[in-house]
Amino acid sequence: MDAVEALLAWMVVLLLVGPPLLVILGGLLLVAAAVAPGGSRRLRETFWCPWGRRMVTADFLVAEGEPHPTKVLACSAFRNPKRVQCKQACRDIADVHWGLPRGVFPRWALTAGGVVTWRTVAEPAVSGSR
Repeated sequence: MDAVEALLAWMVVLLLVGPPLLVILGGLLLVAAAVAPGGSRRLRETFWCPWGRRMVTADFLVAEGEPHPTKVLACSAFRNPKRVQCKQACRDIADVHWGLPRGVFPRWALTAGGVVTWRTVAEPAVSGSR
């Protein structure tokens, strides 16, 4: 009976200590992930290219906290978009602020009585007579 009682005692201790210990370890992992230095992210922007004189879609590499992209990864202005063959001056005009991803709002979503896009806030709905 001593072995059974010892096993039950360990199971009780494990059930009492295990869940709080997992919560603490999970919290420490989240804190470590939050304070760890971030890497780069990929950002896709569609804009008017003043050098190519047309609308282009470009993928930029942006280091965390930087006001401008560090590199153009791909651009629709070229036959092969992954071979960027310009001076990449568009890095200075790219909008790289951190915010909600585009997937949060569809391109033209009707929410809250107004039109919402990923770039703008809700416009007030026009009230009419009913």
